[in-house]
Amino acid sequence: MALPLPYPSMRYTLPFLSCLLLLLAGCVGRTPAGAESAPEGPATTRAKQKNSSGNAAPDLQAQQELDALVAEVMSEAPPLRVSLQAQHEDWKGVPYRYGGLSPHGVDCSGFVYLTFLSRLGMQVPRTTTELLKSGEKVRRDDIRVGDLVFFRTGPGNRHVGIYMGNDDFLHASTSQGVMTSSLSNPYWQRRYWQARRLVGR
Repeated sequence: MALPLPYPSMRYTLPFLSCLLLLLAGCVGRTPAGAESAPEGPATTRAKQKNSSGNAAPDLQAQQELDALVAEVMSEAPPLRVSLQAQHEDWKGVPYRYGGLSPHGVDCSGFVYLTFLSRLGMQVPRTTTELLKSGEKVRRDDIRVGDLVFFRTGPGNRHVGIYMGNDDFLHASTSQGVMTSSLSNPYWQRRYWQARRLVGR
C-alpha cells in the first residue's frame, strides 16, 4: 500500500517540477537573445521563407522593394556601360597614333576594335570604313549603350566612338587621346553623321 504524501499540495508539485525541467531542457539549445548571428543576404532570406513550414507567406513587399532597387541600379549603370567605364579608366589619356593598337598610341577605329575584343569578346572590323558597313543603322533618338557613333571631321575624314549613354561617347581623339565626349558638345553636334548597332552585340 502506497504511503500518502505528507502534504496534499505535493501531489501537484512533482508533475509541475517535471514539466519545468522539460521546458528548461528545451531552452538550452536556443541562441541567447543578445547573441546575433551574421546578417543574411536576400537570397538566404528568400530560401528560408520558401522552405519554412506552416502557412506564413513570404514578405512580398520587401521582395518587390529589393527587385525595384536592383532594376534601378541596372538601369543607371548597365553592365556594358560599367565595362566601357572600366575601359576608359584603363586607356584614359593614351595618345592618338594613326594605325596604333597599343597603350603607346591608338587611333579611333583601333580603339573600337580593342574595346570590343577585350571587353565583349567580339571581333569587329579594324578600320572606320569597314565599321561603317557593319551592323545596322540606328536613328539618333534610338542610340543605345555600345552603339557606334560616326562623325565627319573634315573632307574625307571619318571618326568613330562608342556610345556610353547619357549623351556621352568613348573615343580616341586626335587632340587629347582616349577620352569621353558629349554628343551635345557643339563641335561633335555639328559633325555627327550616323550611328550603327553591331549585330550580335
